[in-house]
Amino acid sequence: MRLNGPATLAFTFDGETVPARPGDTVASAMAAAGRMALRRTGRDDASNDARRGLWCGMGACFDCAVTIDGRIGERACLAKVAGGEVVRSAMPAGTTLDPLAPLAPPPEGASLPERHCDILVIGAGPAGLAAAFAARRLGASVLVLDERAASGGQYYKQPATPGAVPVDRQGRDGAALIRSAVEAGVEIVQNAQVWGAFAADDVLALVAGRAVRFRPQRLILATGAYERPAPIPGWTLPGVMTTGAAQTLERAHGVAPGRRVVVGGNGPLNFQLASALTRMGVAVAALAEAAPRPGAGALAPLLQALRLAPDLMAEGLRYRWQLWRRGVPLHWSTAAVAARGDGRVEEVDLAPLDASGRGRPEATLTIACDTLCLGHGFIASTEIARALGCAMRLDDRHLGTAAVATDDAGLTSIAGVYAVGDGAVVAGARVALERGRLAGDAAARSLGLGAALADDLAPARRRLARATGFQQALWTLFSAPPVRLDLVPDATILCRCEGLDFGRVRAEIAAGWDTAATLKRRLRLGMGSCQGRNCTATAARLLAEATGRARHVEEGFAPRLPVKPFPAAALALEKPEWGGHRRAGSPDLARGAEATAAEAPGRADVVVIGGGVVGACLAFYLAEAGADVLVVERDDINLQASGANAGSLHVQLLSFDFGAKAEAGGGPAAATLPLGPWSIGLWQALAAMAGGDFEIRATGGLMVADTARGMAFLEAKVALERQHGIDSRMIDRDELRRLAPALSDHLLGAEHCPGEGKINPLTATYRVMEAAMAQGARLLRRADVKGLERRPGGWAVRTSRGAIEAGIVINAAGPWARLVGAMAGVETPVWSAPLQMIVTERAPKLVEPLVAHADRHLSLKQLASGGIVIGGAWTAAYDQGRNMNVTLRQSIEGNLWVAGSVLPQLAGLRVLRSWAGMNVNIDGAPIVGEAPGAPGFFTCVTSNGYTLAPAVARITADLVLTGRTARDIRPYTLARFTEKVA
Repeated sequence: MRLNGPATLAFTFDGETVPARPGDTVASAMAAAGRMALRRTGRDDASNDARRGLWCGMGACFDCAVTIDGRIGERACLAKVAGGEVVRSAMPAGTTLDPLAPLAPPPEGASLPERHCDILVIGAGPAGLAAAFAARRLGASVLVLDERAASGGQYYKQPATPGAVPVDRQGRDGAALIRSAVEAGVEIVQNAQVWGAFAADDVLALVAGRAVRFRPQRLILATGAYERPAPIPGWTLPGVMTTGAAQTLERAHGVAPGRRVVVGGNGPLNFQLASALTRMGVAVAALAEAAPRPGAGALAPLLQALRLAPDLMAEGLRYRWQLWRRGVPLHWSTAAVAARGDGRVEEVDLAPLDASGRGRPEATLTIACDTLCLGHGFIASTEIARALGCAMRLDDRHLGTAAVATDDAGLTSIAGVYAVGDGAVVAGARVALERGRLAGDAAARSLGLGAALADDLAPARRRLARATGFQQALWTLFSAPPVRLDLVPDATILCRCEGLDFGRVRAEIAAGWDTAATLKRRLRLGMGSCQGRNCTATAARLLAEATGRARHVEEGFAPRLPVKPFPAAALALEKPEWGGHRRAGSPDLARGAEATAAEAPGRADVVVIGGGVVGACLAFYLAEAGADVLVVERDDINLQASGANAGSLHVQLLSFDFGAKAEAGGGPAAATLPLGPWSIGLWQALAAMAGGDFEIRATGGLMVADTARGMAFLEAKVALERQHGIDSRMIDRDELRRLAPALSDHLLGAEHCPGEGKINPLTATYRVMEAAMAQGARLLRRADVKGLERRPGGWAVRTSRGAIEAGIVINAAGPWARLVGAMAGVETPVWSAPLQMIVTERAPKLVEPLVAHADRHLSLKQLASGGIVIGGAWTAAYDQGRNMNVTLRQSIEGNLWVAGSVLPQLAGLRVLRSWAGMNVNIDGAPIVGEAPGAPGFFTCVTSNGYTLAPAVARITADLVLTGRTARDIRPYTLARFTEKVA
């Protein structure tokens, strides 16, 4: 239902015409037409999860993503209607007749265009605008980037219709602040999507469809907040949305979210929305407030709120009076506990809450409606701050979420970076305004500006104190019972992007997989387009409640760039590719005494050090033979090199393992060739024995070439591989088209290796370890190995959980094998070499084989989930200060350029995540066998870890169990290194 204004535009949605007016988004026009179903998920089950509608309304959740004129993943809540668009609920087929349309043009020139300024502000809400104005007042050149079409943020929402005037004082105050900033000389760039920041002076954003690199001297993060999800059965139905989404429809677009609306949750924003909807003529069927009705105990905070902000309290009382006058039922101590409907919400259950937060089923009220608006508070949008490495703290209200640690002026732990407003910690618009003013002033003065001007911030500090006191009083007045996730039914969706329900997550935690990083890998939790915004806080709270561990900020998911999905083509720049593996430090993820875990057992026949894929395979083969085997892992299994790799199953040599680029002349890598096909067969056998789908697919592998030199390189490589029994052959351009029609037309041909394929490393390692434990293997997690000591008849393994006596120790520590070997007095030439990888959003089926390149560094494959994983040994870096591997902008740019030159439709996809994995750098071949001079100490590591893990584990298990193996292991022993020296 539309409040006012004629519809002079139109577009089609799934073939039907939808009217719109200037300023409309696709979502607002659809809502005005009474159509709430937008995205088609591809899941068509009884949970009504096949269609999704508007949820957050601010571009954070991607649940309203649709295809517009062939461009997939466009957020309906942000996409402006120009007229004539063809909008679809599903993505194109990705074929020649129905291709993905490019999302952005490639960069012009050899590098991204740069913009320099004194101060860059990200976000044009109250905090960002106030900071920009304060800094500009002192003479700083200030640039503000804002993702939305109009400044003001969520609090100062401005009308979307050109020339329209804000409907209330809140909007008019925002318009005045925007006008003051612009008149002072602040440059505001709208529709600027910030990709992320690699450093305080290296910020990337999409502006007018092109990537721009911003190089400020100071960075102010005013990124705002998004609404805290409160999952209930049916919350993914079209017509169920956040209070903020409904308010955007009402305030910015003059569109009612529905005709009969229920508003539920906690806080004054719900009262404001309900009042506004009644003024539009909407029937508000009920307002459910989780906080109890204010009684005598509320007098003190009520008086404090009236004293500190009488104008805001007057507005609140006016909302309450309007609701009473229009007969809106107000239910205190009540929550929406379920929504139901066929294709969209049709009824809602409201349940009274007791003091513990438990609903009273006998008093549940069912109300018919076509819209449910849920507002339960906010979560600070800290993604950029976390990616930069800013120190964080826990904001323990509600579910408990991350907040940025700052000083009084907003300065973070990173020099030159300030964080203000609800993007630092949620505290309301008035607190944001004053903190913005303080930060803008401090940032400008840190540049030596405004020295001649007096410090006139005393009034701002007084206003900040009043605003902070008011916010505390307001939170006290709206203090609600605790969140009871234990009462949410198992069938309720927890992760909206991946369709994961509470039952699945609870089962994993109950089985002992009780860290956020492990849940992410095992379930794909938080790996969708919203990048965890709608599920990680809930999942972390579930973990805390199930394990009894105190909540910590680091229990959230590791920060990854981009902070929001970003067009792949916009960053595709040709870069130099190879200078050899760059050896680097390694993260030490030992958790120490704060983590709860069992003490180490006193004895095991075989101790395997390392809980990666090699350790899991060793545990399986040894336990299968009846050996008493204990795997010791300092953190949790499958979290580093094994769980962060791309999942390729290689048979042919990688391009940098043959020819001039190869380490040690390529001989060690060539000697490894016979292990590849055998190891893939072992993987298939393991999958059958473990009884799970490892997503092993024998898709074949293509190493493509686009030059005559590349074709000659492949011909020579094929000749060598065939000498070692590898089934590979050269194919021409025509056959390449038949095998992979989506690949570029400029490719001349390829090497085809039918035996290659892919596997899901987020599944396989865990399933193998579970199968090993079912055979009797034991696993000791969060036990850091501190030392090894030779004892008569074996070894003493000293760990952070106690000492273990072992007859045999196997060093399966991957990139850390050199450090473990040193504990036993064994020199192990293994190094860490961080590499980066990229994954795109889901795509239609574009490419089946595993794809590599003869001259360029590329590994490309499409996952069963639809995302395309891009790698190929592009260098990442170890950040010692943060104790983690981080991606490099240059590697991302170059990797995307190579991938786009091979798969042109990559230009129609967004980068969903980039991450830095840990490569095991040896000389191209594995190291297996008993160490000379250290009886009972075995090494089992390989540089092609995931493919060869079963092979090297099988060889090592045979050596441990019988003292011999059917394979000739001379090319793989430690002795080869000493022989070279001799």
